[in-house]
Amino acid sequence: MSKKQKIFIVIGVIVIAGLAFLMSNKGKVRLNSSNFEMSKVVKGNVAYEVTATGTINPINTVTVGTQVSGIVEKVLADYNDDVKEGQILALLDSSTLKENMEKSLANYELAQAKEHKAKLNYDRIKKLYQDKLTSSASLEEAEVLYKEASANVLGAKADYNISKKNFEYATITSPVSGTVISKEIEQGQTVAASFSTPTLFEVAEDLSKMQIEASISEADIGYIKPDMPASFTVDAYPNDKFYGKIRQVRLSPTEVSNVVMYTVIIEIDNSSRKLLPGMTASVTIKAEEANDVLMISAMALQFKPSAAVKAEMDIKKIADIGEDEDIVYLFEKGKIVPRVITKGISDMTNIEVKEGLELGEEVIIEANEPRKRP
Repeated sequence: MSKKQKIFIVIGVIVIAGLAFLMSNKGKVRLNSSNFEMSKVVKGNVAYEVTATGTINPINTVTVGTQVSGIVEKVLADYNDDVKEGQILALLDSSTLKENMEKSLANYELAQAKEHKAKLNYDRIKKLYQDKLTSSASLEEAEVLYKEASANVLGAKADYNISKKNFEYATITSPVSGTVISKEIEQGQTVAASFSTPTLFEVAEDLSKMQIEASISEADIGYIKPDMPASFTVDAYPNDKFYGKIRQVRLSPTEVSNVVMYTVIIEIDNSSRKLLPGMTASVTIKAEEANDVLMISAMALQFKPSAAVKAEMDIKKIADIGEDEDIVYLFEKGKIVPRVITKGISDMTNIEVKEGLELGEEVIIEANEPRKRP
C-alpha cells in the first residue's frame, strides 16, 4: 500500500468518526445557566394572611317599638341623638288609654267595696249560725258570695294593672343608653300594634365600640382563632389602617356560590367615631408568621422540567415525598438536579424552607426553551 493510499484511509476514518459523532448528538439539548431563570435562597419574613370583607355594625342595636296603637303626639328624638336609658323618645295620644285606666280603677274599687260588704255579711251569718239562730245553708250561701266577691277583686285588679301598663306604654322611652341610628315615625302618624310591634327607633348602644361581621371561607377558617389581631381599611379613609381583635367564630355556616362561609366577629375601637354603621371593611388577618427564615420564590414549586430537558437529566429515583415536602430543581455542573425540601408557611409570593436548601443557593423558577443542535 502506497503512502497516498494510507493518507486517504486515515482521512476516511476521521470523516466517518466525525459523522458518527454528529449523528449521535443530533437533536440533543445543550444546557447552560442562560436557559433558566433562577431565584436565590434568602432570609426574610413570611406571613400567611387571610383576607375577607365584612360590614361594620354596632355591637348591640336595640329596636324600640310600641305595644299600643295610637297617634304620635310628640317626637322627642332624632337621628344621631345621644340618649340615656329611660329617656323619653316619643309620646302617643294617651287620652283613651287614660280613660280606660280610670274606668278599670273604678271597677277595682267597686269590687273591693263589694268584697268588704260580702265579708261583713259572711261574718254576721257565721255568728248567727254559731248562736244557732240561722241555718247552715245560709252560712254556705254567704261564704260563696264572699269568695265570689274576692275573685272579682282579683280580676278587677288585673284589668286595672293592664290598663295602667298600656297607659304607660304611650310614653316611648329608650331601653339603653346609646345613639339613635334610625327613626321611623313622625308627629301625627298613626301606629298600629294589632298584629306586630311596629319599629319606631333603633338605638345603637355605644358607637365607640363596634364590630365587623366578616365572612371567611371554609378553606381558611381553620387558621382563625379568638384574640387574633386583624387590620382593615374602609373606602371612606383609603389611606388609614384600622385595627381590631377577633372575638368570636360563629359556628353557623352559609353557602355563597357553592362556597361554605363562616361569620367571624372582629371587635374594633371607634373612639374617634370615624367608622359608621354599614361601612364595608376589607379585612386582613395575619394567620401565621415566620421571621428571619430561609425562603424561596413560590414559583420554584411550579417549575417542572420539559421532556427535552429531562432527557439531559441524571435523576435518581426520589422516594415518595411527605405532605410538608416538595421538589425544587437546581442547575449544577451543566445538569438539572432535583432537591426535596421541607416547606413552611407561604404568603403566595415566597415560601419558607425549613430543610433541604442552604442560604445563597439558587433554584430554577422558569425555563427558557433550550436550543437544539442542528
